[in-house]
Amino acid sequence: MLSRLHSLLYVLLGGRIVSHRGTARFLLLSTTGRRSGRERTIPLLYVWHHGDPCVIASVGGNPKAPDWLLNLREQPAVSVRIGRDKQPAAARIATSEERRQIWPSFVAAYGGYELYQTRTTRVFPIIILTLQGPG
Repeated sequence: MLSRLHSLLYVLLGGRIVSHRGTARFLLLSTTGRRSGRERTIPLLYVWHHGDPCVIASVGGNPKAPDWLLNLREQPAVSVRIGRDKQPAAARIATSEERRQIWPSFVAAYGGYELYQTRTTRVFPIIILTLQGPG
């Protein structure tokens, strides 16, 4: 419920106010439901890596992967909204080396990721979103 409200406010306000909290920045990721075929949108903290926004599938340290990750594994064509700008993107899971490089940026943006990682043996995938241009 809270993520739906965050998403709605994000769109209504064009990302103003709800697109950041301290040093953390948020985007809206829209995936296609793997069973329903319907668009699903979730606000996620993101960091930049080589010009691409990246998100992390942590779910607060839950041992189960989030539904949005399962959706984009099946259908990597997604859309990304940063502020008022919405663009199609191609999602892919970072390689081990890329993850090693990007992980410190997530911890710097939100230190809770280190705690989350201690709650599970699941290594949180980092997803690189390659923007495809104006949507």
